[in-house]
Amino acid sequence: MELPAADHSGAFKPTRWSLVLRASDRREPTAAAALNELCATYWYPLYCFARRRGLNPPDAEDATQGFFARILQRETLADADPERGRLRTFLLTAFQRYLVNFDEHRFAQKRGGAAHPISLDDAEQRFGAEPADGNSPEKIFEHQWALAVLDRTLAALAAECESRGQGTAFEIFRPLLSDALDESSDSYATISARLAMTPGAARVAVHRMRKRYRDILFSQIAETLDDPSPVAVRQEIQALFAALG
Repeated sequence: MELPAADHSGAFKPTRWSLVLRASDRREPTAAAALNELCATYWYPLYCFARRRGLNPPDAEDATQGFFARILQRETLADADPERGRLRTFLLTAFQRYLVNFDEHRFAQKRGGAAHPISLDDAEQRFGAEPADGNSPEKIFEHQWALAVLDRTLAALAAECESRGQGTAFEIFRPLLSDALDESSDSYATISARLAMTPGAARVAVHRMRKRYRDILFSQIAETLDDPSPVAVRQEIQALFAALG
């Protein structure tokens, strides 16, 4: 995928670790939503990390639930230091530390009443469907992080298109969002017929949607970095696609 140019002219608002910083401030009205975003994006990559570290399914579920319970209580986020660079690095390091004292945390959780901030009903089913490989827990986490970011980016684009009455166009153009996919005349003739537009107009529409997809991905990544400069974000996007390789 071609990376965005340095000039984004309002395509996103650069922020520094915005999710963590909003979530760690109890006075911030968007804190609850920010925490939900963190949980939704990172629970499965961390669950995979726990499983690859050798925890059985019940223990991996308990560890992931317990860790995010601490996130929701702002206990873990109180130690968040934006100067450390990447949100994903901070969360993985914090989770590794949590696992060191997992039994102690689990005892305290049971004593105080277990919190269930996220649903892990399909966690093991999803993990069981992952391809068998010899990758380290850290590599598995990176791979799942990359998939989660791309899923969120696609969901954001879908919601945006739906709000503009372009939901049907999004579903039809979706298979062509990757720059590497087929751009033959036949493919555009087929989709243009479904949308009652010319093949040329369909090609332009796909290219615009691809650009918007890249802009949203750029914004998603920028929000998780200490340095949201175009150069830093490009490096993180390169790391994201390397994790998928």
